[in-house]
Amino acid sequence: MRIHPWAERKEAEVNETATLDLEYRQHRGVISAFLAATGHDGFVLLESGPASTLDALQRGIERAGFELHQLRAVLLTHVHLDHAAAAGTLARRTGCEVWVHPDGAHHMANPEDKLLPSARRLYGEMLVPLFGVMEGVPNDCLRIVEDGAPVNLGGLEATGWFTPGHARHHVVWQVGGDVITGDVGGVRLPGSDHVLPPMPPPDIDVEAWLRSLDLVRGLAPERLLVTHFGAWDDPELHLDQLEQRLVRWTEITDGVVAEGSDGTELARRLKTLDDAEMDASGVDEDLRQSYRLLCPMKENSSGLLRYVAKRAVGSGQ
Repeated sequence: MRIHPWAERKEAEVNETATLDLEYRQHRGVISAFLAATGHDGFVLLESGPASTLDALQRGIERAGFELHQLRAVLLTHVHLDHAAAAGTLARRTGCEVWVHPDGAHHMANPEDKLLPSARRLYGEMLVPLFGVMEGVPNDCLRIVEDGAPVNLGGLEATGWFTPGHARHHVVWQVGGDVITGDVGGVRLPGSDHVLPPMPPPDIDVEAWLRSLDLVRGLAPERLLVTHFGAWDDPELHLDQLEQRLVRWTEITDGVVAEGSDGTELARRLKTLDDAEMDASGVDEDLRQSYRLLCPMKENSSGLLRYVAKRAVGSGQ
């Protein structure tokens, strides 16, 4: 196992990072953010969640023993709206820093330029009900993550690691023994050991994703904090299952492309396989529907087909 240098630097005492349930659309166990105390009468958030869940976020902050005005920073894994749409509002209300991958900074500062128009084409009139009204992060609050460079926030040290695969602007955050995985760590819902890779277009890159999983393993995490959803203390099993599913799904996609079938057929095959694997894992119907909401096979098939096509162009096939 490859151990990154910062994995060996652990403080004598690290406060456990708290999971905040954002109660997305009145459903528990779907989207989480994470709270870590800075040790100087403040805290940071890892992920902001969508702007539509700001009230639930504030309730979670208060249950953890803090007030919103004590927020020092928001550390984002990537700029997709379910992870980042509330960050601008939080920065405007509190003056907190917002840390983001360099390729995501423009989207956070000026979401009306590209990010929100693209989202409107996809979600139409459901954009605001799903994700709320996204505000840009003021320039004086915006901070750029450097790969592998520690960020010191009061008494808290967090390190951002670039982890493309789900999105090219993806970062995982290391805080003590915890690694906050965003979407590169997959989707795993409470009450289940079933891990799915969310694979929407346009940035899916399976080879990069596998390298990112290797990086996460090298950080020697004690827990994975997964936005969808919660804290898991079996990182090796979790990451192995996710890697195996990435490889299987890509092999199925290669077969569909080779025989000239389309995305509809790929989505059908992926769902058929995953239904059988969920049956074997004992995933009940209610939980299965939540998985499908967060990780729809139509989007997964689109992302995989785009990846396979780009890979073929790159290899000269």
